[in-house]
Amino acid sequence: LSAEGGDVSGGFSADAITAEDLSAGRYDGAKVEVFLVNWQETGQRLLLRTAELGEVRREGGLFRAELRRLTHKLDQVKGRIYGRQCDAVLGDARCGVNLAAYRATATVSAVTDDMHIEVTGLSGFAERFFRYGVLSFTGGAAAGLSADIEDHRKAAGADSLTLWLPMAAGVAVGDTLQVTAGCDKRFSTCKAKFNNRLNFQGFPHMPGSDFSYGYADGQTVHDGRPLYG
Repeated sequence: LSAEGGDVSGGFSADAITAEDLSAGRYDGAKVEVFLVNWQETGQRLLLRTAELGEVRREGGLFRAELRRLTHKLDQVKGRIYGRQCDAVLGDARCGVNLAAYRATATVSAVTDDMHIEVTGLSGFAERFFRYGVLSFTGGAAAGLSADIEDHRKAAGADSLTLWLPMAAGVAVGDTLQVTAGCDKRFSTCKAKFNNRLNFQGFPHMPGSDFSYGYADGQTVHDGRPLYG
């Protein structure tokens, strides 16, 4: 059950798929079907295999795309993980948070580089409120694309967003976007920021290695107080 793969290369000759869209990641994970076709009668075809589009590289006027067999999904982690932090996705059925209350619309006011932008429209939110969140562009060349937010800072009255990865499509001043708050998966954040402690999907009281190797001594207070509020 090894994850067999391969790649395909060629030039762009169809108007439906452009080099810009491919580089921007609009086709990441797209389904690819490989057929054996009778070139004299194209209606005669045989499906050889199905794959997903992986990493795409551009080499001059050509492109080279990785084809991943569906067996690569067998390497993905399934099921729950026993850990202190929450393993739910913010806003999903297990989490239960209504993200409508944690979203805002913003406009790009400055572009430092492809990983740092300044926006307007977030003045009503505290610094780092959108840290680990997601932004989705609704206007401009990057419309329809999303990016993960590494950090959210305020400086000189402006909100600065740092992305985890560079934006493949160009971002310009005036582009509009929707910003969704993020969660660091800690119980304290779930309680204080989202008031959602009853749905916390982690195990905050799980003893760690410090507990396993610890021992009772006269310096530690053992009064039965809760470890987590």
